[in-house]
Amino acid sequence: MAQWHAVGQEGLLADGQMSEITVAGTQVLLARVAGQYYAAQARCPHLGGHLARGRLDGHMIVCPLHGSQFDLCDGQNTNWTPGLPSLARKLSQAVKKPMPLRTFTTRLQDGQVWVEI
Repeated sequence: MAQWHAVGQEGLLADGQMSEITVAGTQVLLARVAGQYYAAQARCPHLGGHLARGRLDGHMIVCPLHGSQFDLCDGQNTNWTPGLPSLARKLSQAVKKPMPLRTFTTRLQDGQVWVEI
């Protein structure tokens, strides 16, 4: 059963920042975009890269290991291995299907950021 967990004050992150935190024993990527907090699994589902070491571009997180891009709103993989030439990209897609990120619901309440795990 999912439970809500307070993870810090509302100003924990500035807009455009992200951090890897532990919530109820789960490693979580926490990001703030346009005043809204987003939470997702902290590691890339493909190669296990620490997503907090990647790049945040609006709602998109870019894996630091292979450049795949994920939408923090729903976890969908929007660009699978973009740095590979097109033939290599097609082969990689045939071998391993792009997996989405697991996302977690967030809310702001009483000046605190909450994540549902």
